Amino acid sequence: MRRLGIEVAKIAISAGLLWFTFTKIDTSSAWVMLGSIPAGAIGAVIAILTFQLLVAALRLHYLLRLVGTPIRFISATDAVFVGSFFSQTFVSFIGGDAMRVWRLAIFKVSIADAVKAVLLDRVTGFAGLFVLIVLGLPMLFAIVGDPVMRASVLAAVSAGLLGTVALLLVHRMPERFKRWRVLRIAAEVSGLALGIFARPGDASSVLGLSIVIQASNAIAIFAIAKGLGVHAELPDLLVLIPPVLLLAILPVSFAGWGIREGAMAVALGLVGISAEQSVAMSICFGLSLVVVALPGGLIWLISDGKSGRHGVRGS
Repeated sequence: MRRLGIEVAKIAISAGLLWFTFTKIDTSSAWVMLGSIPAGAIGAVIAILTFQLLVAALRLHYLLRLVGTPIRFISATDAVFVGSFFSQTFVSFIGGDAMRVWRLAIFKVSIADAVKAVLLDRVTGFAGLFVLIVLGLPMLFAIVGDPVMRASVLAAVSAGLLGTVALLLVHRMPERFKRWRVLRIAAEVSGLALGIFARPGDASSVLGLSIVIQASNAIAIFAIAKGLGVHAELPDLLVLIPPVLLLAILPVSFAGWGIREGAMAVALGLVGISAEQSVAMSICFGLSLVVVALPGGLIWLISDGKSGRHGVRGS
């Protein structure tokens, strides 16, 4: 009942934010723009976002090997697509991560190792996002002149960096706290993350994949802009979209809806893109994410929940 209440609250927040956003724009113009996007542009966006999920599967596959439970790439792909379906259609990314753990368990990965790998995957994803934001700060500050907005960006980046440092130090907590399973797993994930970042080869591989995943969002939105006839520069989007998506992944709305549209209208307005164009681009991007995630729903529906044929190597 409590879980249902949380999800209802998220839907209400998303609906409220969307309503507020639509009251600030010419909605008829936004819908006309959405209807005018050519099929070729939509196909390009779908291809880019599908590639993104395959890269995410490669990252999960790599992390599972580092955890000590290597599985086949097809199994990691299964888990990523099913998790994406639940993230985009029913619940937040937290529920999607829970589904990824469940799918990995089907493929003979222990629950403990599956949780560690999925948490590491989430941590490295955030790390890649923050790296992209930090690399883009000089250009972002050239675009953003408002000191309040600059301070907000710096505060968000600082909070992310402090959170990363705190995570890497969790494994040093006193042993008496590790009696609780949740804290013990957190400590183990912390130790694994520290080990990854301490090895240049592993760190560059995981962060590289994460940066590709995050950059592909900006590239997909660039393709949408071109399809809608919106004048947008890819370097600008590579700088402006990551902070928008950082806000959108906060688990306070329904799959980021509402927050993403409002944030994108503000961010892209800095480079002369109208609010109507920004909202149309954001809606098209959100719907494309749902379409790309649909195969995960099909996998979930046809799965008997017992197959381990593509599971742990050597099993």
